Amino acid sequence: MPTISLCLIAKNEEHTIGRCLKSAKPFVDQIVVVDTGSTDFTVEIAEEMGAEVYHHLWQDDFALARNKSLEKATGEWILFLDCDEELDPKTAPLLREVVKSDNYDGYWVDMVNLFNNKPSTLFQGFRLFRNNPLHRFECPIHEQVLPSVIRNSSPEKIGKSNITIYHYGYENDETAHRNKIERNLRILQKAMKDYGNTGFIPFYIAVEQQKLGNFQKALEYYEISLKRTDLKESYAPAMIRSMVNCYLNLGQYQGGLVFADKYLKIYPNYTDLVFLKGILYYNLGKTYECLTCMNQCLAMGAPPIQLFSVQGIADEKPKEIISELMDKLLQEAQELVNQRKPSQAFTVLNSVFTQLKETPFEDTYNKMIQIMINKFTGAQ
Repeated sequence: MPTISLCLIAKNEEHTIGRCLKSAKPFVDQIVVVDTGSTDFTVEIAEEMGAEVYHHLWQDDFALARNKSLEKATGEWILFLDCDEELDPKTAPLLREVVKSDNYDGYWVDMVNLFNNKPSTLFQGFRLFRNNPLHRFECPIHEQVLPSVIRNSSPEKIGKSNITIYHYGYENDETAHRNKIERNLRILQKAMKDYGNTGFIPFYIAVEQQKLGNFQKALEYYEISLKRTDLKESYAPAMIRSMVNCYLNLGQYQGGLVFADKYLKIYPNYTDLVFLKGILYYNLGKTYECLTCMNQCLAMGAPPIQLFSVQGIADEKPKEIISELMDKLLQEAQELVNQRKPSQAFTVLNSVFTQLKETPFEDTYNKMIQIMINKFTGAQ
């Protein structure tokens, strides 16, 4: 049975590290924690749970700290997690199964971001790979190990597992959240010197700028990244989605539509892009075009996991917009009835009725019937 080492880096994670280690401990043979300067009980909790704890002076370099943990790993395979993550108990047993295969040197896993303890966004992450001195993290922030694994193996040796990891790490403290963004930007600007010609550094700078609400600056960095990025890169779909969001927040609705249409030709099953396209139409006041997009989302279903996606993008989210649009159309019909324009009102009500056959909202149906009974007949 191949052995597995769990590797973490930590600093002041007393509130989360216990949950993380507990979720993984039954499925790994070694736990390595590299602590970068905790002043709380992180170290004590880790040691109580059987972890080997090593101390490393923080140097604004996540890859360096991660690689320190790899140096201490004795397992044939390495699983790495953040302290605010945990293995899904239903899929964690698959760890022992996938490492038996000789066909792969690493695996993608399913990542689920949680907000208020409910799934928020879904994507794929590379978190499990063979222990090899040549497999090391690169880039001081948003560190990546996949490039070194592929260099010493091949893309065909990277498999897809059904293991799920939950991430709880959204900040509730606004000051702490902003401090983390500013730290990340500081490290990223330094990294531009060594990795500036790559696509992923300007991409991550754009992500941090977008978090700050600097949508124009974020879009500029995304555009730099897009010119340097192969659209087969794992982060490329998320970047396209974020760029549409920037157009939306900047009020550049028509430009956003052109951009979304362009990349829907490349990612035709990306439901999130269709949803955002509908929101752009919504902001342009194009009700029926928006409605078409929302119905398309329902028909498409959720996108493949490799496309970064928001939970509910093919169900409750478009239905919420459809419900709003139905109310808007009913108000329009009511105004037309009051203006004694029954034929035009009927056309609008017929559109509502047609939509209700697709999404039968009882409240909307009742409102429509009331308009027809109380007003429409009187207008004749």
